[in-house]
Amino acid sequence: MAHEEALQTTTDSEEECSFSSEEEEELDDELLHFEERFDAAEDTVSNECKNKMPAAKRARTLSWKAETDVDRAPQTLRFLPAREPGPQLSTADAHSPMSLFKLFFTESAVENLCHNTNAQAARAAAKGRKYKWTDVSVDELYRYIGLVLYMATMKMSCIADYWRQGSPFSLPLPATVMSRDRYRTISWNVHMSHPDADKENDRKRGTAQHDRLFRIKPLMDTIRLACKAFYHPRRNLVVNERSVACRAKREVTPFLKAKLTKFKFFILSDSSNGYTVDFSVYTGKNSFPTDRGLSYDAVMSLLDRKVLGSGYHVYMDDFYTTPKLFTDLFALKFGACGTYRDQRKDFPKTAANSLSRSSSRGSIRWIRDGPLVCVKWMDTQVVSHMGGVDLSDQLLQYYAAQHKTMKWYREIFLHFLDIAANNAFILHKELHGNMTHDQFMEELITELCGVPQKAAPKQFSTVHVPVPGAELTSDIRRIATVGRRICVHCKAMHGKKQQTPWKCQTCDVHLCLQLNRNCFQEWHKSL
Repeated sequence: MAHEEALQTTTDSEEECSFSSEEEEELDDELLHFEERFDAAEDTVSNECKNKMPAAKRARTLSWKAETDVDRAPQTLRFLPAREPGPQLSTADAHSPMSLFKLFFTESAVENLCHNTNAQAARAAAKGRKYKWTDVSVDELYRYIGLVLYMATMKMSCIADYWRQGSPFSLPLPATVMSRDRYRTISWNVHMSHPDADKENDRKRGTAQHDRLFRIKPLMDTIRLACKAFYHPRRNLVVNERSVACRAKREVTPFLKAKLTKFKFFILSDSSNGYTVDFSVYTGKNSFPTDRGLSYDAVMSLLDRKVLGSGYHVYMDDFYTTPKLFTDLFALKFGACGTYRDQRKDFPKTAANSLSRSSSRGSIRWIRDGPLVCVKWMDTQVVSHMGGVDLSDQLLQYYAAQHKTMKWYREIFLHFLDIAANNAFILHKELHGNMTHDQFMEELITELCGVPQKAAPKQFSTVHVPVPGAELTSDIRRIATVGRRICVHCKAMHGKKQQTPWKCQTCDVHLCLQLNRNCFQEWHKSL
């Protein structure tokens, strides 16, 4: 049996990641602080504060009320959104998956990506990198993005497997879009900011002018603006965090195995469909403008009344829930609800009429202090208010475009792709509702890659030519028998051990090549 607590306001979310020694220590401290999910600013009561009796603390002197007691709730907040909730696009127009994706990855944004990627490749060449490079174009970068999303839907153990030939598990699409080496070189150099500007920002490390998000900000700002511009959320919002991890090396441990570095995204999503309305990236101390604690600042940074309107319900978990946050949200005409921790500052500590181990399942106790209501109930398992968060994370995890990389900013670039593809799917579903998630991703990928959707690309080409299975002998009597091996197609399809002197030059497998049995052709049709 477990006690559950909730608080609500009564109303109707190949360059390596390198840090200086001082920055690394600060980042480690902040990550540990975050992973413990404990906010010192909200959980510490100073001696000075003890002499003051805030409204929420006065509730501690009260006794808990039972479910049969009458509650006098304040007047319900009116829901006044700044715009009509839903997609901010015409339902009369046709919207293809690619056109919706391009709302987030606009052609101007991709053109800027190309410019910065080409500059990064030139910088790498100047440092002595030996791989071949030609400047990437907008169309080619869209094809590259299509391949990244394709790899998110077709999981293989390594990148090279997508270009593997001569196997029953070979995939035909990647080789028709670009070569493996070209995909790799683009991946090594993809850059959201200009490398010269990066150097200028790096010189400011240790000062207030240094921007930890400089390498991702150009694209991040574009996507955040699009998330808010093309969709207005419905009444119920959820605030939660997501982790994006990469194995980034650090300057202070150059000879040790790369450590897993996690970057935290604070997400505001629509609980009705999982649409990402807004997000912010946690970079450690001074990430947010105020000093009222990480949980408080994270929520406040995502809720803009001028953009959203008023009367929204915001749901969150116990990392964020505090009386101070909920009181300030209510003053901004936002309702809030979330689980909370008994030990945190300003929550009721009284045991008068509280629940006990002998309380029956479903028993409820509550205390009201103005618009704040603290509720406890007895249950056998944790009760979650976070269904909307689960929906948003689920949609992203289905086709998460995540690969192993030593570049922290590339890992975040891949997460931007996830947000854009997921939001584009939700917009399409809201506008037309005629595609499943699988169908949407299939059409988006084929449009980005520039290949026909209905006809799968064929892998057969002039490099697949029949050659003798062994060197020809000068003995004319043995020409037809030298080098004969079992035909892989006959064995696989018919269970027969037919022998043939012919094999494919590229696939290096023996195949029949006769007038009445052309296994060579049939084998390559299936690739």
